[in-house]
Amino acid sequence: MYFKKFGISGFAVVIVAIVILSIDNNLGLWKSDGRVIIHDVYPYYSFLPATFIHHDLSLGFIEGGHFNGQFITWPKVTDDGHKVITASMGMSTLYFPFFLLAHIYAVANHFPPDGYSAPYRFALMFSSFFFLILGLIYLRKLLRKYFSDLVSAIVLIIIPLATNMLWYLVVESPMSHVYNFALISIFIYHADRWHDEITLKRTIIIGLLSGFIALIRPTNLMVLIPFIVWDVKTWHEAKERVLFFLKKWHLVLLMMAAFVIVWIPQFLYWKMQAGHYLYYSYPDDQGFFFGNPQIWNILFSWRKGWLLYTPVMIFAIAGIPILWKSHRKLFFPIVFFFIINIYILSCWWDWWYGGGFGLRAFIDMYAICAIPMAASLTWIFKQKMVLKYALITIFLLVTARSVFHHFQYHYGAIHWFSMTREAFFDSFWRVSPSEKFPQLIKNPDYMLARKGIYVYEGEQPKQ
Repeated sequence: MYFKKFGISGFAVVIVAIVILSIDNNLGLWKSDGRVIIHDVYPYYSFLPATFIHHDLSLGFIEGGHFNGQFITWPKVTDDGHKVITASMGMSTLYFPFFLLAHIYAVANHFPPDGYSAPYRFALMFSSFFFLILGLIYLRKLLRKYFSDLVSAIVLIIIPLATNMLWYLVVESPMSHVYNFALISIFIYHADRWHDEITLKRTIIIGLLSGFIALIRPTNLMVLIPFIVWDVKTWHEAKERVLFFLKKWHLVLLMMAAFVIVWIPQFLYWKMQAGHYLYYSYPDDQGFFFGNPQIWNILFSWRKGWLLYTPVMIFAIAGIPILWKSHRKLFFPIVFFFIINIYILSCWWDWWYGGGFGLRAFIDMYAICAIPMAASLTWIFKQKMVLKYALITIFLLVTARSVFHHFQYHYGAIHWFSMTREAFFDSFWRVSPSEKFPQLIKNPDYMLARKGIYVYEGEQPKQ
């Protein structure tokens, strides 16, 4: 009885766990210095060693953003000379339990208790794995409510193993994306349950989760959109939903209070370092260009197009219109979220989101993408024999292509931000880059990008 309840989708989560652990063990990145704590992880993580190792959140112990070649945070310096960590402390909050265990282990076993030795690196990689499994468990609960066990299982395997999420599970594990995927999975599950049965406990959970999601990546506050319009199927119901929230104003205030509680340490830190409770800690020349969205580029460009380098997600897009007939209560929440989220992501000055595999900013929303993907697969399985197997074949080929891109990126046949049409087709069937590949890639002009002008280095902007 227990195994029957566990289902195919339950075993799918176990399979994912085994595969990820196997890859992590074979790579063993945490054993090497200069791995794991890299790139954006530096500022995400810096709150913890600054607080518990150096006991100085003002960063007075560093000069030029470095400390003994390890502590790197690239702080923003205020007009009066105070250093402010560019990232918010959301990721450090999620890292903290694992950091604490690593610190205890390091002290007890004579590893350098500096926040960067092997126990800390292992703890960070394990934290990513922990949140992945937690996110998949809640995503499974949500999918099983609306879709078959088989379809749920396929989606639960595809999302972590056949999308660009895999890279951020086994190579750049402590980046924020898997963690936000997990939090959004839990959030959407509780949002669905909240609309079925409103409880005080679930109201507080939604407020806390939305606070943490925004504290890690403020633009992901867009997850409130599906929560607000969940189960809205008509314009009349939309107006009723507005009235509903006005009548439940006390619950809205409770959610807002829970949200603010999560942010209080961040507000106090900004006040201490920058003199303001609200402070833009990113460089002043890095922001959004809302009048110049790069929607085509973010979805289809040779440089970093999401659907070009993670083509299996085409089935998630294709599943959105299917929701109109199969699960109408989910249609408008998904549509509104996709439209607004894609627009906002495309307006960031660095719309390719730096180095990395594929459009990594989309990984955060894969819990929501899982719903239309499941709808798409359900529709395929209901078709007549010839069409069904033709579509399944296409799905398998596209999935294989998505996986193949991982190997290409790992061996250098896909560049982290300089791909061109010529480079893409030169590497199309290759795992490793050709001799002429370095001449086919072109670096984006970062200085002009800060002004919302997107050309390659050496090119003149179009008039």
